[in-house]
Amino acid sequence: MKNKHRKAGQARGYLDSLVVRGEELASFLSRRNKPAQVSLDRIMNLVEKAQNYQHTRIKNGKQYIEKSPSHVEKQERQREKCIARLWECYNQVLETEVMHPTKKGKDETWNGAKQVNGTWTSEPIYYYGDHFENVLGDELHGYKAQGRTKVKNLDSYENKEDSEWNH
Repeated sequence: MKNKHRKAGQARGYLDSLVVRGEELASFLSRRNKPAQVSLDRIMNLVEKAQNYQHTRIKNGKQYIEKSPSHVEKQERQREKCIARLWECYNQVLETEVMHPTKKGKDETWNGAKQVNGTWTSEPIYYYGDHFENVLGDELHGYKAQGRTKVKNLDSYENKEDSEWNH
């Protein structure tokens, strides 16, 4: 059962602890303080850890890899559920921080942000991506009828390009 208030101490096994960490990374409180790319990378690392995890059993103080067919089948189902839940977390971050209509044209790395003294600070350079030529044209030349113009919001470039194709 999903519980958004679960903590790592309440995890039932290693794979469940990976899911708890993934859900914490996908939560709004965690997402708002770091670039989307960082959250996505960390969730992908958790998916890789879940894929590479070897189920083991401790017997007489020694650790053995589980080889019983019935146990292996049950553990593989558990691994599949874990990976599916981690992908849900990944998609949640992707849809809200990268693919959301209000985030269109924005850089998910926060302009190559680096963590300095516990806070994320972006580089002083702004990346325009596909809109670079439009922004540069507006800065240097502007529209002929109106003279020089200020740099517009990136959304206006999307609308401008769409309207040019519709005519």
